[in-house]
Amino acid sequence: MRHSGRAQRGFRAALVAFGLVTTTLSPASAAENAPAIPTPSPSDDANAVHAAAEIRAQGGQLEPCAGVDLVKALQASDPAGFAAFEDAARNVVNGQGLLWRVERPGGRPSYLFGTMHSTDAEAKDFDDLVIRALARSNVVAIELPGASTRRVAGELRRLVANRSYRPTGGALRLLPEHVRPDVERRIAQAGIPPGVADQLQPWYLALALSRSTCAATPKSTDTETADGRIERLAHEQGSDVVALETPLEQVEALASVPDGVAVRMLKDAAERGMKPEDVESTITGLYRTRRIGYLLAMRGPTWAGVFDVDGYADFLSAFITRRNASMLDRALPILSRGEAFLAVGALHLPGPSGLVEMIRRSGYLVTRIW
Repeated sequence: MRHSGRAQRGFRAALVAFGLVTTTLSPASAAENAPAIPTPSPSDDANAVHAAAEIRAQGGQLEPCAGVDLVKALQASDPAGFAAFEDAARNVVNGQGLLWRVERPGGRPSYLFGTMHSTDAEAKDFDDLVIRALARSNVVAIELPGASTRRVAGELRRLVANRSYRPTGGALRLLPEHVRPDVERRIAQAGIPPGVADQLQPWYLALALSRSTCAATPKSTDTETADGRIERLAHEQGSDVVALETPLEQVEALASVPDGVAVRMLKDAAERGMKPEDVESTITGLYRTRRIGYLLAMRGPTWAGVFDVDGYADFLSAFITRRNASMLDRALPILSRGEAFLAVGALHLPGPSGLVEMIRRSGYLVTRIW
């Protein structure tokens, strides 16, 4: 099936949001010299965040491409609820930190770094610790080298076109009747007419519905992503650049998301009125404070009606956990030689099935250094 240009643009924007893809550190991972993770505190813009949340709650509209950082909004509007959330978030395994040292006795250290697949200037403004770790590495492993090239992008589009078509149709009929019209409207706004949507897999529709309108409105002409910058710097310093995944593996991971999980995400987004811009702003805020694992704690009554925690979290788990296992298989031989730098989307790091813990269970000392 050949998708319409609007449908393909909707997928590419949605894929950026997910290409994405955290605790109290154990004694083995708590580096004495690790820079402290900054504790969020009510900032000067707390009132503005709260006001934006109120506008959203009342059905109003913000300026185009404006999103609410839901964590900041909770902190500003409900300090007690935020304190309870932060207590839970601090217990997410390896939930804090973006740069980790990986080593074995007598071997040369390697590094694991969490990136954002984003052109955001702050995401690309790497800390000096990251730059120095990269400079010490002879091998740099990233998820998908050349992801922005015409060849790789074309391969991804071809694979998605093949896997996103639903031969039996009826994707929208999987939704409860009371939310179907709203989901159809939202999908149409993402550039996919209902007649086309019904012939697509639920995972594709969930991605399309997650797209931020900001993703289609570049803020500058600089299109290099954070992981793209790492790849470029690696080439410039003469390091070997290797892949942790293939285009087929990335698309198959998406296609493996169960229909029930994707439908739940579509249903939650419609019922709770979640805005993709809010998710994007929230993830960006957590990344900037090196607390990306807090996203895994956004569950329970505190977030009910604010964030589609269950559907979104289950979608991420299905998409990321499978990829972590295949990434680990390719990473271990690289790590065994030392002097390697692994750069993956930051959501691959935290949690019991995250790469930090999986590498640690493979016999390495993994220490947060930033």
